[in-house]
Amino acid sequence: MALVRPWFALLLAAAVVAWAMVVPARAVEPAQAAAEGIDAIAWDLVRAAGAGNVVVSPASIWEALAMTHQGARGETAAEIAGVLGLPDNRSAIAAAAEALRTSFAEAKGKAITLDVANRLWMQQGKSLEREFTATLERRFGAGAGVVDFSAAPEAARGTINEWVAGHTAKKIPELLKAGVITPLTRLVLTNAVYLKAPWAKPFEKSATRPEPFQLAPDNAVDVPFMHASELLVAGRVAAAEKAAMVCEIPYEGHRLMMVIVVPDVVDGLDEVLGELDGDWRAKWGGAGHSDIRARKVVVSLPKWTARKPLGLNEALKSLGMRKAFDAGAADFSGIDGTRDLFVSDIVHEGFVDVSEEGTEAAAATGVVVGVRSMAPSRDEPLVIKADRPFAWAIVDRETGAVLFAGTVIDPRG
Repeated sequence: MALVRPWFALLLAAAVVAWAMVVPARAVEPAQAAAEGIDAIAWDLVRAAGAGNVVVSPASIWEALAMTHQGARGETAAEIAGVLGLPDNRSAIAAAAEALRTSFAEAKGKAITLDVANRLWMQQGKSLEREFTATLERRFGAGAGVVDFSAAPEAARGTINEWVAGHTAKKIPELLKAGVITPLTRLVLTNAVYLKAPWAKPFEKSATRPEPFQLAPDNAVDVPFMHASELLVAGRVAAAEKAAMVCEIPYEGHRLMMVIVVPDVVDGLDEVLGELDGDWRAKWGGAGHSDIRARKVVVSLPKWTARKPLGLNEALKSLGMRKAFDAGAADFSGIDGTRDLFVSDIVHEGFVDVSEEGTEAAAATGVVVGVRSMAPSRDEPLVIKADRPFAWAIVDRETGAVLFAGTVIDPRG
């Protein structure tokens, strides 16, 4: 990876000074509100994902919940809005979701693929509230597909999975596992996100070589590491056992970037994750974090591929969304005019592949609703080596929204 041109160095310096700045005036305000809501739940979702390599799309999950909110009422709607990080206002949430998708569409370029797709799947012959279906189609781009959950649940599951596969370049071939769809399912809301982005400066394949990755203080394995020396935004954050090295690696166009967070301590990932919240990047631009700046960086990053299917019911309950899952208390009367519906499952699956050329990532979320029965430095190069369990995120620089996030515990998968 060659050195960044001097003019870009100045841009990077400006970016460091403005880690927590307001989105430029041309950005739509609702998109920023959506981004803040996404960031507020991003690391909670990563922490809740359990052991092993993690990959989730907070943006996908947020979008699916925003669609679900359109059919909720009363306390059920208020709890979902709380998870979304927005006031319980259907119009405002729909506007935020719409603006965010518009912003993501602007992030595309000749070499960047970033697609977001929504779809409503409804029971054949079931009447839904016109306002609900019209809003999903108009504001979320979620047209309706008709399937027969009651008589042919497996065929319906296959149809939905096929749609998801088609919108994720077949990286998510089976979002809905066997048993998720039953004859009592009445509708499913799906969101799919697909990203393929080359690095602004690809890693040289000739520089990739096997090196030790510390799985634990006394356990290392050799994995392929990519290497580069470049001008990047990087530095150290926090202190003591929560200290970590952070680094931005931009994708082509410099609108999207991968942020890596490498703990100083080999077994320190849990401590570092505990410090990440909705203001994670804004804090790095505050007092006490002046070390974050544009500088020469020698970066070593393992190649890795990860896949993580998740059930989100418990994680979302812990964030305050409880009534939606309670058949006796849920109020989704905005969907069909009755109090008979509740959320039976919210499922998610993420995929990521990081190589010398760039990153390919995909994710899908399904909500199953059933009826109840700064300037470059002349200092020595900063060395950042992700040779231990670390966290990562793919961030839209314009809005700050986290498109994908996760951890690497073992690059071998």
